Amino acid sequence: MAEIIPFKGLIYDSEKIGNDYSKVVAPPYDVISPEERDELYSKSGYNIVRLILSKSAEGDSPECNKYTRASEALEKWETEGVLARDEKKAFYIYSQEYKVDGKRRERIGFFALMKIGEAEGDEVLPHEYTLAKPKADRMNLIKEVRGNLSSIFSLYDGARRVTEMLKKEMISAEPVIDIQVDGVGHKFWRLGREETVNAICSEMADKKVFIADGHHRYEVAKAYRDLKRNSPGYDGCADYIMMYFSDLSVQEALTVFATHRIIKSMPEIDENEIRSKLNEYFSVSECCDLTDLAEKLKGGAFKDYAFGFFNGEKYLFMESKDNEKLIELISEDRSVQWKSLDVSILHSAVLDKILAVKGTEGNVAYLRRAEDAVAIVKDGSHNAAFFLRPTRLEQLKAVAELGEMMPQKSTYFYPKLLTGLVINKFTCEQ
Repeated sequence: MAEIIPFKGLIYDSEKIGNDYSKVVAPPYDVISPEERDELYSKSGYNIVRLILSKSAEGDSPECNKYTRASEALEKWETEGVLARDEKKAFYIYSQEYKVDGKRRERIGFFALMKIGEAEGDEVLPHEYTLAKPKADRMNLIKEVRGNLSSIFSLYDGARRVTEMLKKEMISAEPVIDIQVDGVGHKFWRLGREETVNAICSEMADKKVFIADGHHRYEVAKAYRDLKRNSPGYDGCADYIMMYFSDLSVQEALTVFATHRIIKSMPEIDENEIRSKLNEYFSVSECCDLTDLAEKLKGGAFKDYAFGFFNGEKYLFMESKDNEKLIELISEDRSVQWKSLDVSILHSAVLDKILAVKGTEGNVAYLRRAEDAVAIVKDGSHNAAFFLRPTRLEQLKAVAELGEMMPQKSTYFYPKLLTGLVINKFTCEQ
């Protein structure tokens, strides 16, 4: 299922960056706000955000733009030795230690290159639909930098022996990187021991791999590979993509949050009219504030379908009266597993059929923090917010194995992988 190989990663030289890796790493590009980008820019002239989310400038053209500037910066940093390619091929172990609800958790995994399959589902099982605009953006970037600046976050199914091998390597050596960022501990090791590398490759060979984060980048990498194949003298270096692998069966180490929806324009914004339409399918109750609503959502975990709603004035908690009646509203020919998802019911039944909300790319936006969704609705730029419960890991697995796709942003894995720990620059040496 997963053909993986070690690689010679590009890694920051600690002395060149002042022995502080926290100043040069960044979250994934798609969760960085303009304000956060400015903050990352100010941290260091070598922060990875200058590559993954470079700023536009007045007078940009096809020949000179944020993508070409990213490429020029990457080349300059390599020339200056700020980024140095490892002499020996390796896997790279990455652990993240964090707390959720006061409980300590540690997610352990490793970076490797994985061969991109020929047909859909050959090597990885995606679970979410993608959007055209982010894919166009990432394609423009990969064409210029000719490499993977960020890793795809993936989950493999049932190979705890790999995790045990990683733990053994972690104990045997000090990490190359050991930093705290936003309350999360990040540690990073090189794993060059040939015996262990070969054993991991063998263990992974028959494992199913699911994409957790990075659907857009994976599709772009595949399209870029296909594009390069038609170029004269192609050496095959884009046949592999940098992936981070973590064990799906170690569920105690995996945390999934919900991604909430904000609606820019609703056909009907009167709260009484909306409530009247919802009452046919849901038991609707008013909450005193966001905290009250969040507690009700948490208390209704895994029971029927439940959502929160805010229109700028009132918070509503809605729980299904009749699941079958809601499911009948779904016109898509989907499996029972797909229809069991809160996010499927929200998009296909509540928004599309009950409230007639357009689910287009510009009308529905996605936010991790419920507080941010509330603030945006209150400022008047959006009509309403819908709050969801997290998608469960077993639901993700069941839907992906059937070859089906969830609506966009159905999962939010926490913590996010840091970008900038290691880069895969396309080269025939791999």
